[in-house]
Amino acid sequence: MPRAYTPSFLVQRFVRQTLNWIFPSNDELCPVCSRLIPPEFAESRPGKRGAMGRLCAFCQQNLALVPIRVQHTRLRAAGRPMMVASALVYDHFVRTLIRAYKYDRVVEIAPFFTSALAATRGAHPPADVVVPVPTAPDRLRMRGYDHVLLVASSFARAEGLPCARALARLGTSGHTRSQTSKDKSRRLRELAGQFVAADLSAIRGRRVLLVDDVMTTGATLVTCAQALYGAGAGAVHAVVMARVE
Repeated sequence: MPRAYTPSFLVQRFVRQTLNWIFPSNDELCPVCSRLIPPEFAESRPGKRGAMGRLCAFCQQNLALVPIRVQHTRLRAAGRPMMVASALVYDHFVRTLIRAYKYDRVVEIAPFFTSALAATRGAHPPADVVVPVPTAPDRLRMRGYDHVLLVASSFARAEGLPCARALARLGTSGHTRSQTSKDKSRRLRELAGQFVAADLSAIRGRRVLLVDDVMTTGATLVTCAQALYGAGAGAVHAVVMARVE
């Protein structure tokens, strides 16, 4: 199974956890909403430490109330139909969660997104291999982890499928920043040539299930599917954590 964390991220986590153990603090903030977590609440959940127990009571309650509504979207890639199953609506609390997971290193939320993807079971076409949409190299170095790979590998394990890093992303993310304000044709132009096949043996003749975090126009998924078809994939469909409506 491919590794989602960089060595530097793991070292930093280990150092921080060690310092927290040596110098415990009562001033613990929720990593999602930044509310102060009362010491008595933090101490009452030792079994959850290191998992989603880092979240405050409000965020844990909101997390339990997030509606999972699976929806299908039809796209076309390389002249072939592409089915995309999404689990969440990218709005309000879900947007906050994804930003915390993606940009603020709150990797403890990953199991929630894995469970959301699991809700698409039976809603996506059969597959032989799961392939995550790769994170740009500069963002991987900055964050220290590949947030899509982290969820995709757990999702693949739950589905009983192999997870392969069969795509690579070239260049940096600089020219693809602030994509939410761009239309699909502009995104397609900017993403052209950004994704290439990295593991032909994993995808040639196989049914591929792409995994990504958020779908806005679908341009990223279409560009990845075109690269996979160009490398000999038999079929390409996708699942995403959330969709923009």
